[in-house]
Formats: sequence, C-alpha cells, structure tokens
Amino acid sequence: MGFFLSIIALILFVFVYILDEITVLVIDVKNRKWFKTTAKRKFKKAFKVDVFANNLFPTFWNSCLSKGGYQFGRFGETLSSVFGKKRAEKSLNWLGWTVSILIDAIDFTKWKQGGHCAASIMTDEAIESFLK
Repeated sequence: MGFFLSIIALILFVFVYILDEITVLVIDVKNRKWFKTTAKRKFKKAFKVDVFANNLFPTFWNSCLSKGGYQFGRFGETLSSVFGKKRAEKSLNWLGWTVSILIDAIDFTKWKQGGHCAASIMTDEAIESFLK
C-alpha cells in the first residue's frame, strides 16, 4: 500500500508543481514582474527540490552513483554539494562521475570556479541553516 501511496504522492507533486508554474506565470505577467520574479522563484524551487531529492532517495544515489565514502541523504544538503564532496574524495563510480560532469557542463557560469559541483559544496553551517 505504501508503494502505491508514494507513487501517487509524487504524481500529485508534479501535477501541483505544473499548476503552480502556470499560476505564477499568469499572476506575474499580469503584474509585469514576470522575469525578475520567476527567476528568483525558480532558483528557490530548484534548490529545494535538489535538497528534497537528496534526502528522499539516498539508497538510490548511494547504490547507483557511489563507491562508498561520504553518503547521499543528509537533509539540508544539495545533490550538487554531495557530488562535489564525493569527487574530492574520489568515491563516485563511473555513472556518478558522468552525472556530475553533466551537471558541471550545464552550469557554465561556474566553470571558472572548478565546476558547479565543486562550487556548490556546502559547509555544515550552511546545511544546518537550511533547517532553520
């Protein structure tokens, strides 16, 4: 039963996410603040979904992308931060390295800082501040 409930919850999450995006688009276009407002909201949403995914699926991340060492799953930490830490300790498997390189390639704004994953490494204080 729990398996089906978790699938339904994730489907509802995606459905509400899409409805929220449409609602924000309509309201912000009407108020002529579309680009400025949506850029901030999208970053905040992406950050929260990133933290959520790290915390919700640690078994998947650890078994499919890791060779041990630092673990995925700490609430408050982004996947990018974990990828950065695991790359530093060389504990990603080939698939984990591939995913982290793709993340780095997509965020070209962080190339001069060693890539997105290296630039996104969070300190314990930053992770704890997310929880407040």
